[in-house]
Amino acid sequence: MQRRPVIAAVWVAILLASAGVCAGPPIFATPDQADLILAARSLKDGHEQEAFDRYLRAARFGNKDAQKSIALMYIKGIGVGKDWARAYAWLKLAATHQNARIVSARDEVLGALREDEIAAADAHYQELVVEYGDQAALGRRVDWVGEQKRELTGSRIEPIGALRVQVADSTGYNWELSGDEYFRVLDGYVAEMKRYLEPEELQTIETVRRQ
Repeated sequence: MQRRPVIAAVWVAILLASAGVCAGPPIFATPDQADLILAARSLKDGHEQEAFDRYLRAARFGNKDAQKSIALMYIKGIGVGKDWARAYAWLKLAATHQNARIVSARDEVLGALREDEIAAADAHYQELVVEYGDQAALGRRVDWVGEQKRELTGSRIEPIGALRVQVADSTGYNWELSGDEYFRVLDGYVAEMKRYLEPEELQTIETVRRQ
């Protein structure tokens, strides 16, 4: 277990350095992105428990940065007690989209676990998948997108494209979009999660939601 301080120092620094870095255009504010930004602010202000709770909310929408951040908090004991088994379970969940850095961190943490911790971590991971896995996250994204579309259209009869929508991005900047553009943003939020699921998984979700 002597490797743990080194692993913690190295991977916390690397993963925190990559937090919030994204290629391409700004990410429009979705529930998980909003909580991710607010969690970082809470952490900076020393409100560790508040930050942890916000990361949990973001994690429910399948946000891998949030899931990774929860793992880091367990590694360092920030806002929660140190728990390497739970840290590994969260990293394993965060690594399901095959981010190279998160995968490497997951493997390093696994190598530092005792056998009894590995068993506890695997059990905790199975619990996390039910509540925070991609299938559960997709359902929440679909529900949120549906609410946004209903709120935008309401009882209006004019074409969606004629509507103008003010939307904040992940930096807090407000963009003006047409209704059609905003709907594409919303649909993209759902499509992003769908691409990580197998066709049979998507069919199962659709069947359950129809019941």
